[in-house]
Amino acid sequence: MTQTIIKNTPARSAVSKFLSTSQTPVDIEQIIIYLRSKKLNTNKVTVYRIMDFFYKNDLIDKLEFGEGKFRYEIKKDHHHHLICSKCGGVTDIPDNFTHSFEKEIKDKKGFLVKSHSLEFFGVCKKCQN
Repeated sequence: MTQTIIKNTPARSAVSKFLSTSQTPVDIEQIIIYLRSKKLNTNKVTVYRIMDFFYKNDLIDKLEFGEGKFRYEIKKDHHHHLICSKCGGVTDIPDNFTHSFEKEIKDKKGFLVKSHSLEFFGVCKKCQN
């Protein structure tokens, strides 16, 4: 059995660090701005390749919130999101409330849920003021 050698480039390291410290899912443009702030002049195609590599190796989640673009975040415990339609802000909400809902689906409908995705769209507290 051969082992794949993964080259740890400065751009990959920087993207990984950015994702691991980000409090919300980020898009490609935010990643590029971060890389430039670190004096890494990485082009958009390279960033997409990095994200594709991370995604295929199950290191990140790829999210789509109806904005016409993907956002990315480091893999973590299953959770859901609140998305503000005014400012685009994203807030994590824990998964614990969906466990009873999944059990109810199984008990009442005989349907075994293997996975799910749940996002709530609305207006955040800051934008309501």
